Amino acid sequence: MSHHGLESAVGIEKPRPKVIVGGVGTGGHYFPAVVVANELQERKFDVVFLARKGFVEETVARQYGVKTFSINPRPFYGKSLIVKFLFVFSLIFSIGRLHALTKHAIGLAFGGFGAVPLVISCMINRSIFYIFEPNRVPGKATQRFAARAKRVFLGLPLLKNINAVTAITGVPIRHEFLESLNQTRSKAPHGAVSILFYGGSQGAQRLNDLALELQKIMPKKWFLTIIAGDRDYARIIRAKGERIRVIPFTEKPWQEIRQADLIISRAGALAGYEILALNKKVIWIPFPYAIDDHQFHNALYFAKLGDALVQKEIDVTADSLARCIGELLRKKRKQGTRIIRDAEKRIVDYLLQDRA
Repeated sequence: MSHHGLESAVGIEKPRPKVIVGGVGTGGHYFPAVVVANELQERKFDVVFLARKGFVEETVARQYGVKTFSINPRPFYGKSLIVKFLFVFSLIFSIGRLHALTKHAIGLAFGGFGAVPLVISCMINRSIFYIFEPNRVPGKATQRFAARAKRVFLGLPLLKNINAVTAITGVPIRHEFLESLNQTRSKAPHGAVSILFYGGSQGAQRLNDLALELQKIMPKKWFLTIIAGDRDYARIIRAKGERIRVIPFTEKPWQEIRQADLIISRAGALAGYEILALNKKVIWIPFPYAIDDHQFHNALYFAKLGDALVQKEIDVTADSLARCIGELLRKKRKQGTRIIRDAEKRIVDYLLQDRA
């Protein structure tokens, strides 16, 4: 009897294939990617996480105990010939580095420019690959390669259907968010209202400016926290009053979100899921220059799920924001938001189902 036949006869499970997880990009790419990588490891898959050497995604993957492999794709921003040349050169070089790695492996790409070399390498090797698309309007990489993917996992329902096999899984969020639901909040002074300005991992200059304008007109019981981003931190520190606390960046946003009574936020898919997971009242101010205005469409969807209002950046002023905050604070809190809280398990279930 062959070795393979012997395995089948005694019921020994075939070794699970290697999964190459593409987590290059910003927090919206690498945080969901690392959550899924951990779930794959729990289920005995061999996982390799693609990251740029010395970038945040490499540090995060290692903090969460995931093995990394370095590639250095360049974003395709700008129209100059040198940018196009660097993009193409880095793409070819990254595909070359991945060639041996993606043979007989499964690719799992988490969007953005970092997904492209992984997907193309899988196509060259005729390896199965999956794409995770977090937003309601799919990004360029998803649009281009969705039809060739085994399945496209959707963080949010798409605004329009695409030519692909899709499954709505929700957005994977770090376990610390759900664990923090069981922790008690620090005691605030009687009647104090804590408002968090949350611009995502990079901070958001317009949200920072709104916080500075709001401090001049807000009631005495309101206290603001701004996650300002490294680039804007020094400016905000100089301009803030005594009822504003400023931090440049946090690796533990669940702590700040849990402490807040209300949050002013951009509407990236990951930030939205993180806030809704903690059942917070929120005013979404979508980033108006996001590709295909995807943050606005995300915000409209999120607003249906929780205690939320949507304000367009072009329309919002400190006065209108103060009115919206007052209105939301007076509203009775909903019982809980209808988001999917086990996205990483659903994604890995599909990988196993597709192998069966």
